[in-house]
Amino acid sequence: MASPLESAFPSGACPHVAMLLSGPEEVAPTLASFYALGAKRNGWLFHRSLAGRAAGDRAALIAAGLDVEALEAAGRMVFSEIDLGITVHDYVHAWEPELEAALARGFDAAWWARFPIGPDAEIIERSVEYDAAWDEHFHDKPCVSLCLFIVGDLERDRRAAQLAVTHDTVLT
Repeated sequence: MASPLESAFPSGACPHVAMLLSGPEEVAPTLASFYALGAKRNGWLFHRSLAGRAAGDRAALIAAGLDVEALEAAGRMVFSEIDLGITVHDYVHAWEPELEAALARGFDAAWWARFPIGPDAEIIERSVEYDAAWDEHFHDKPCVSLCLFIVGDLERDRRAAQLAVTHDTVLT
């Protein structure tokens, strides 16, 4: 039986998926599973961290069982830092040279994820514009995307409906 992540990311497809999490303790295990699936499917793994947090994200993924050192050494995984003031254009386009180079090296797709958004409602609202631009630009391109959102139980249904507008699937 396929795991929920495997079901959300069918082989050969490049969906833009949102996943609602209850708390920060779910982030690293979820990302480790996502990246492991991407590596299994010949994906190039690209993780976006908030400025100053890549080392912590790397350590959390290692603690969650992902062999980050081996993936980085093989050129299969990259960490990149951004700050919350990044423009929508840069958010979508800044990493494309690395993506194109990875595809030229023989990877089938990028498996891209970022730091979680939320539970602050204001940042979730701000992310909608970024996700819409991302979805428009990468639709039909070799980019499998996972966007994590930390939301409270009371907001779960409303946020799922909101995020469904800019994502192919919303996992709750």
